[in-house]
Parts: sequence; C-alpha cells; structure tokens
Amino acid sequence: MDFGIGIATSSDSWRLAQRAEELGFTHAWFFDTQMITGDCFVAMAGAALKTSRIRLGTGVLVPSNRIAAVTANALATLNGMAPGRIDFGIGTGFSAHRAMGLGAVKLADMEEYIRVVYALLRGETVETPIEGKQHKIRFLNPEIGLINNRDPIPLHISAYGPRSQALTAKLGAGWKSFVSDVPGAMNAIESGAIAPGSRFRHGRLAEHVAGAAGGRRRDRRLCRDGAPL
Repeated sequence: MDFGIGIATSSDSWRLAQRAEELGFTHAWFFDTQMITGDCFVAMAGAALKTSRIRLGTGVLVPSNRIAAVTANALATLNGMAPGRIDFGIGTGFSAHRAMGLGAVKLADMEEYIRVVYALLRGETVETPIEGKQHKIRFLNPEIGLINNRDPIPLHISAYGPRSQALTAKLGAGWKSFVSDVPGAMNAIESGAIAPGSRFRHGRLAEHVAGAAGGRRRDRRLCRDGAPL
C-alpha cells in the first residue's frame, strides 16, 4: 500500500510536496479548483524542481478549464521536468464548477477529452472540435526535446457513481475516490463487479482521507506508524 497526499494548491505547494517526499509519501495530488485554490500546473512545476522521487498528479483536473491540447502540452512539459513521475487525474469538476454556479461536465465529454489528450501524448494526429469547428492537431516537433511524451503518464479518474466507475474500468485507469469502505471498494475492483469483464489499471484505488499535519516530530511518527497525513 502506498500513501499519498492531497494538496490544496498554492504558490508554495512545493514545500508540502517536498516534505511529503522526505516522509516517504509516494504521490502528491494537486487540486484544480480555480476560484478556490491556485493553479495546479504552476504548482506542480515548482514541486517538480524541488523533488526527485514523489509522483506528482492533478487531483483532479477539470476538463472544461482548458482545451485538451493545452492539458496534453502541460502534462508533457511537466514530464520533461520530472520524467516518469507525472500522473493525470481527471474528474467532472463538481467543486470547481459549483464555485462558478455550474453543473458537472458530462461523462461523454470527459471521455472524449481523455481520448484527445492521450492521442496527442502518443504523438498521433487527432481530430477534435476547437472553437466550434473540427481541426486535426498534433505535437509538431516533440523530437527536439521541448516536451517529454515518451515516459508514460498514467490516467486516474475520480469516480463516485456506477457510470463513472464503469468508465474508469473501461479505460483501464486508476480509480480516485473518497469512499470510506476500502474493503468493499477493493472487492469491487478484484471481482470486476463495477464493470464486468474489465479491470482497473494495476488494481489501483486512490482512497482519500481528510487529515492534518502537525510538527516535524509528529509528522515522522505518523509516517512511521502508517497513518495518513
């Protein structure tokens, strides 16, 4: 079992990511909730420069905040700064949208967004609507090293309902959830009950638990005893 930390994104989030790495945490997830927290990609870039082992992920990205091409470019840029340590977490944007009086993004739109992002990361030419018209786009010069689309960027989906959980299994993604019944969730993954015939990638469930960090001595005790930070 790995332990990660969710970060309410700010201009100095790199400090928390750096401290989490020192304590042995394996993942740092950065909120993408404009109007409430800072920008996830800016904060992840700072953390990428200040850490060397901990994985850095969007926790979770909201599709409507950026067109897919911008997200693919940002992920590939971060992947150049922290090769092989970047994770792509995505959700329908409940909190970020509610803060602006909007509803959640439709699952079909999120699935299409994921399709475009990963097609671009694979170096493919992909057709997608931009400003009301269909356009064929691709990274024009990835070979010169301005971005890194060679190291894999795993997909994780925030999924609470059966339809989003089925999409998670369909795409072979990691499952991000605040569910409290961890044994029940693991059983659903292992049995394929959420999507018959499908499996989550590596059987990974990212279970989020609310918590707080105390002083440095207490931090070490929490990490040693296996308690979430």
